[in-house]
Amino acid sequence: MEASISEQPEEFEGFQNDKRNSIVLRTQLSVKVHTIIDKLMNSEGKELRRCLFALKHIFQEDKDLVHEFIQNDGLRCLIKLGSDVDQNYQNYILRALGQVMLYVDGMNGVIEDNPTIQWLYSLLTSRFRLVVKTALKLLLVFIEYVESNCLIFIQAVHAVHQSNGTPLWSNVMKLLTEPDMVDTELLVYAMTLINKTLNGIPDQDTYYDQVDAIEEQGIEQVVQ
Repeated sequence: MEASISEQPEEFEGFQNDKRNSIVLRTQLSVKVHTIIDKLMNSEGKELRRCLFALKHIFQEDKDLVHEFIQNDGLRCLIKLGSDVDQNYQNYILRALGQVMLYVDGMNGVIEDNPTIQWLYSLLTSRFRLVVKTALKLLLVFIEYVESNCLIFIQAVHAVHQSNGTPLWSNVMKLLTEPDMVDTELLVYAMTLINKTLNGIPDQDTYYDQVDAIEEQGIEQVVQ
């Protein structure tokens, strides 16, 4: 029982040919995912930290679990937690989300769940540089995955600023115009995020709406 499937070729010969076996496997994955989500939502303190820390490794070891996690609102679970916890927990959530985005099923799940992108964008206002930098990296991964993701990201930017009544792109522009900013890597990420997003916009109206917003907040002084 302790051996892996690869160590038991004879026992598993023809396993995939029987649809009943795949149903059992999928059911087991669903049960496992529900257990993980339940643990995340009902833990706190050190127990929650252990759960979040382990999540990236769980996704690394079982890519099939990522698909099931997405299908069972796992992203919403992570975002809900990420909105309520401190930066240490947020870092663990970002690590897990980064692992999810490495898989096609995971990235497709993120593409279809705009609140996840909104949450990542909102983290750019965090006081903690590691959180900001990791969120920037994941947003770059997202928009570089396929050009159409640039418009999805812009939708998230608009949604965040409409909800809090702040200027478009101000989360990024505050990073670029902060007088005491000494983290050049973070500045490069922020500038790259703007440039790559603008380059991926297919229509002039949307493009100039974004350009007008960042120009009003001093982008020309930043690039000089």
